[in-house]
Amino acid sequence: MKVAKFGGSSVADAGQFKKVRAIVEANADRKVIVVSAAGKSDSEAVKVTDLLIQVEKLRDAGDDYMPVFNHIQSRFVGIRDALGLKVAIESDLQKIAKQIPNCSHDYLVSRGEFLTAKLMADFLGYQFIDAARFLVFDQNEVNYGESINRLRDFMSYDEHIVVPGFYGVDENGLTHLMPRGGSDISGALLANFVDADLYENWTDVSGIKMADPRIINNSRKINELTYEELQELSYMGISVFQEEAIQPAKEKQIPIAILNTNHPEEDGTLVVDSANSNANQLVTGIAGKKDYVVISIQKYQLNKRLDVMAKVFSVIQKFGVKFDYVPAGTDSVQFLAKRADVDGKLMAIVTALKSECDLDAVKLEKNIAMVAAVSSQLGKRPAIAGKILDLLDNSQIKIHLVVQEGSDIKVVFGVANSDYEKTIEKIYRSTAVSATRLKMVI
Repeated sequence: MKVAKFGGSSVADAGQFKKVRAIVEANADRKVIVVSAAGKSDSEAVKVTDLLIQVEKLRDAGDDYMPVFNHIQSRFVGIRDALGLKVAIESDLQKIAKQIPNCSHDYLVSRGEFLTAKLMADFLGYQFIDAARFLVFDQNEVNYGESINRLRDFMSYDEHIVVPGFYGVDENGLTHLMPRGGSDISGALLANFVDADLYENWTDVSGIKMADPRIINNSRKINELTYEELQELSYMGISVFQEEAIQPAKEKQIPIAILNTNHPEEDGTLVVDSANSNANQLVTGIAGKKDYVVISIQKYQLNKRLDVMAKVFSVIQKFGVKFDYVPAGTDSVQFLAKRADVDGKLMAIVTALKSECDLDAVKLEKNIAMVAAVSSQLGKRPAIAGKILDLLDNSQIKIHLVVQEGSDIKVVFGVANSDYEKTIEKIYRSTAVSATRLKMVI
């Protein structure tokens, strides 16, 4: 049993639908299909989900939203007609149009997945199952037992199903959205529910690159990595796979294959519990994010002054801002946060720390980028972090902070925004090696 999830670019138009069917029909084990909402294409510059968000904004502003909704309608009718399908998608569109004046954000924004899945099920000849009929959330957490029981009833009738991603229902039966990219999570949950042998995530890239291809031309592809390595890379900013989609697959040791709908013949990236590592490959992947702020506080023997730290945390909590914090020595601690999360509060926080916490010094640094080098070898070979530090020092890149967390598979370097691309390039050029091509059986 394989669960195959197809992203928005894979279902953007009739031509992409045909590619999906060719992939599904190439392997009889692909019985459970999860789809995102129709995404961008050569003729469509905006994703359906973003069009639905536009509809909501226009509605809330009291403006005419029907021209945008009519465009959404024409996209789905156009796909249906181009594929020669008979499904009466107009009736679903009319029902949605009637709901728009009073419907919730979650209901409206989820309709792209709903309509795309309706068309895909008809095109494949599979059973359509609305995620709202089985995927149950209780206090924002998935109710695995109830969801599995409901799904089992549908699959006892027919194992070949198409499910819309990105949403389910809450304990009151109301539509519940996942984070953007949530169709990845839906696919992973389905793989968990049906005890799949493989979860395939089909997108528009042939696997995960070792570094951002916008920074590193022809970046080497990662053939194989662990769940933990993917988790850290996703958290640090790679956009190929949703971070929260990893745990449902990891829980049952279901491998994840990240593949390219447009080039199914190409190898992708395989995510497993224990990857085959190359001893000469110091780093599995590099990822990062710009625009952090760092507040450094100093107090003699701060590590022993719980009373001072209590005051510091009280000040930060008062402003309702989430900071990560890193002990930087016996006398200092560094707090870091995304600039967008502290906009309008930053200087007030610094002022309060200075006036209320009896500190020796408070230092603020802005425009900091965080660059993470991820590798399961970091725990076994701690000298790797030192080698990277030496490399960056020799390149005259100023390091503002270093974080090596308890996971032992990630070391993070804080550098100036202006050094972000240079830092990634230096780490990549010094740690990437040629790897034996791993052919995945898909």
